[in-house]
Amino acid sequence: MTSRILAITSAAVMFAGLALPVAGGAAAGRDEAQAIFHDARAYTVRVRTEITTPFAEDARGAFQGAGFVVDARRGWIVTNAHVAGQSPAVVHVAFADGPWLPARKIYVDSFTDVAILAIDAAPGSLHQATLDGSDTPIGENVGVFGHPLGLLFTGTRGIVSGRTDQFGPEYIQTDATVDHGNSGGPLIRLRDGRVVGIATAGAGGPRADRVNFATPLKDVCRILDLLAHGVKPNPQQMPFSLLENEDGSHTLQVGRSFDHDRWPFEPMDKIRSVVGDPAPLNTVSDLVTSLRGRKGDVRIAVERGGKTVEVMAHPDPSPSVLDRRALLFDGALIATTNLTDSAMLHDAPPFSIQSVQPGSAAEALGIGPPDMVDTVDGHRFESIDALDGYLEQRPKATPVRFVLRRWSPSVHFAFDYLVRDFPGEELQWVGSDLAAVGAVTPATEPAAAKTAFRGH
Repeated sequence: MTSRILAITSAAVMFAGLALPVAGGAAAGRDEAQAIFHDARAYTVRVRTEITTPFAEDARGAFQGAGFVVDARRGWIVTNAHVAGQSPAVVHVAFADGPWLPARKIYVDSFTDVAILAIDAAPGSLHQATLDGSDTPIGENVGVFGHPLGLLFTGTRGIVSGRTDQFGPEYIQTDATVDHGNSGGPLIRLRDGRVVGIATAGAGGPRADRVNFATPLKDVCRILDLLAHGVKPNPQQMPFSLLENEDGSHTLQVGRSFDHDRWPFEPMDKIRSVVGDPAPLNTVSDLVTSLRGRKGDVRIAVERGGKTVEVMAHPDPSPSVLDRRALLFDGALIATTNLTDSAMLHDAPPFSIQSVQPGSAAEALGIGPPDMVDTVDGHRFESIDALDGYLEQRPKATPVRFVLRRWSPSVHFAFDYLVRDFPGEELQWVGSDLAAVGAVTPATEPAAAKTAFRGH
């Protein structure tokens, strides 16, 4: 399932510290907060990620964020997907006053901004956070722990100020500051020290009234539970549109189904529940959580024409982020296009440009994401392996003609069609670390980009 990506960043440097009361009956609250942040220092880590060949969700470079231990026995650490990356990457983590340790990605979600890392640790050597996936009410005192602006193992505090799903997945809103370096760290409920969210993003620039966002743990706890039982927690593919309110919030009212055989919804159906699951459905995130790990047919209760009816859906899980492969051809990373509403595009191209390497022939040709590959030497290929086979058999340094679709700025056309002659000098596979789901003993190797070089 695809979703819009939250892309809200701080506009200027802000120094966020731990604001503690200093007098009167608040002394007990101060001592409790100090103890909670002291405990957080033991289970929170630094995360360092290096990406050289990014898919469209990421950028090339080295990045740092935070994470926290959620399973001490398995060595599992939760962080944001945008911290660990959805591309082949080398990942390391470090505890307070400790060295950098190699980590590998065992799961990266394609809906919720969540990644699970694993490290090799001696039994009993790790401290883990206590998680709570229940809803945290508005007004609850919370703290964020992480590394804002490079200030390592730093706490900030505030309250839960709201919830929103304007950006796709549901987020907790808080005025506890989330700055660069906080992403992936714990959002902690200060009355009991339980982690209720993952610090994810901030908006509003250097103002005191800026808004910050955290990923709630309800979906995360479901992911962890499925992984621990050896079940793939990939979100189901959901090829249908849901209507948005005027404030940008998603409803559970269907706009259109793009695959009526698998999802037999009618326009304006209101999704009420997944039959057999007592959990209420209020948001898209609730629906995704309820469907995780399910196999076979699923009955969905919908309101249609004023009556409640059941429809039988036949969902398929989304492809694993960690299983993605792509071709790097003359500096252009080419991968299968994965659009939920691709049925709306006539004769949709099967591949798109994910990224372009600096200084490459592809950059010189002026192409880049989200250009789509229409034909190669006049041929249409339906799989990335078929495209690879064709490019592999060509003599080295033989020009290859690509026709690309690009969204047009014209009011008369949806697409512009570009013709570009690639020199055909470089061809290689790029793929993510293929980790075993649910492995109890993590590997000790970092999640490095595994690239197979060929005759070109």
